[in-house]
Amino acid sequence: MLRQSPLDVARGVTAFHSRPNRDQFLSAFPRNVIVVTGEDDSAPGLKISTAQATSARHGRLHVIPECGHYVPLERPEYLNSLLREAIASLQ
Repeated sequence: MLRQSPLDVARGVTAFHSRPNRDQFLSAFPRNVIVVTGEDDSAPGLKISTAQATSARHGRLHVIPECGHYVPLERPEYLNSLLREAIASLQ
């Protein structure tokens, strides 16, 4: 993110916050859903992340310790291990 122009970051934030609600999608999606949130994330926060994982047919929640909202930036090794595990389970 730090290499992006302020305008591009603003566009990304606007796109993120104006996307449609995905609750119906999660409840109908037939595959595994992994919801990842930081322990200290306040937006959307643990309550919403838990609800998203629970609403998915095959949802799992991973709460990353000592982490805020930006899991890929704050704890990339933890996220990468989750991704490796998810990919390995597909084989």
